[in-house]
Amino acid sequence: MEVAQDIVRKEFAGISFKVILEDLIQEIMVRNYLITRVSNIDNIHKRHSQGVAPDVDFQHYKIVEFCNLESCSELISSNLLAGVFMPVRFAAFQRFEREEIIIAFLKPTAFAGLFNSKKMFRIAEKLEQDMYDVLEELDF
Repeated sequence: MEVAQDIVRKEFAGISFKVILEDLIQEIMVRNYLITRVSNIDNIHKRHSQGVAPDVDFQHYKIVEFCNLESCSELISSNLLAGVFMPVRFAAFQRFEREEIIIAFLKPTAFAGLFNSKKMFRIAEKLEQDMYDVLEELDF
């Protein structure tokens, strides 16, 4: 896997974080996926790493996990270890004092490629297209 190629990232502006998160969840559900969890990792303070790592300065950070039970079952049936990558997720975040909101995801075909399974890759392609479609619908 290569980060620059396998992580899709899209930037949004001119909308509140709350509205884009609600729209993201709605677009996922419209495609017959079940939201399994939304992790709220909001940061209320800028944190400084004292030079050890880059400073952490995000205001909002959510991880939206979702799955389609039929697709999940198919993926697991193709290889029982496939569950280590499920459910799939979008990360949505916004830095302090910035308007831009970033939504990103790991391409399902990237992790499907690790298993060298045509069946798994076929399912991952459909899932990946749905994820691209969700991002396209958010672009208003």
